[in-house]
Amino acid sequence: MKSLRAAGITDRGKVRANNEDRYLIIGKNSLQVFAVADGMGGHAAGEVASSMALDAIQSYLNHYQKDIIAKAAEGESLRTTLEEMLSAANEKVFTAGKNKPEYSGMGTTLTLLLFVSDCCWLAHIGDSRAYLLRQNRLVLLTEDHTLVSQLVKNGQISEEECADHPQRHILTRALGTDNEAIFDVLPLEIKPGDRLLLCTDGLHGFVAEEEILAVAGQNKEPDDIVGDLVFLANEKGGMDNITIVLIDVV
Repeated sequence: MKSLRAAGITDRGKVRANNEDRYLIIGKNSLQVFAVADGMGGHAAGEVASSMALDAIQSYLNHYQKDIIAKAAEGESLRTTLEEMLSAANEKVFTAGKNKPEYSGMGTTLTLLLFVSDCCWLAHIGDSRAYLLRQNRLVLLTEDHTLVSQLVKNGQISEEECADHPQRHILTRALGTDNEAIFDVLPLEIKPGDRLLLCTDGLHGFVAEEEILAVAGQNKEPDDIVGDLVFLANEKGGMDNITIVLIDVV
């Protein structure tokens, strides 16, 4: 099992009245999980959705931890296990939104890393992001599930037009908004010396990747790095909730 050091932080920002972001850090024996979630919905439904999704994941892991560790030790793929876990979280949020009018239409992004028995898996839905920092290069590991991302992929707009597009916040996929959700699930090759960054769009939506790299690439502890990144996002106006988890592979 690779040794990991991690820190997480969430900040309301300077504009929003409440914080709909949540993060999760679980370090249990040979299984560790890190996640960020950015909720959406009317009133307080966004924070309900993000909290509910992470609670469901924690509950699943508490119940199936030994099975997951055993599968990984035997070299089995964890894709199906992760899809089952995320489907359980999706069902919980979707059911709550269907049964309570005040939660109608709520949902959340989710970007998650699972480390177990020297394996690492990434699971993702929505427009929160995962980055890999290796040899002073910042590599985006996730694809934004947004309307503008789809427009870029189809050649209808350019990358440069994304930042100011009026529909840039419209998600094409989210956890809890539909009865079934499609997640991106893939294994990652992680090496000692790597640094992994999970963040909501309160960071990457307002801070350029070269600026993120300039801060995240410093030889500092994860606690210091996440604090510096939140400070930078707030310096840019703090227009959204900001949530970051940073993991060092040591």
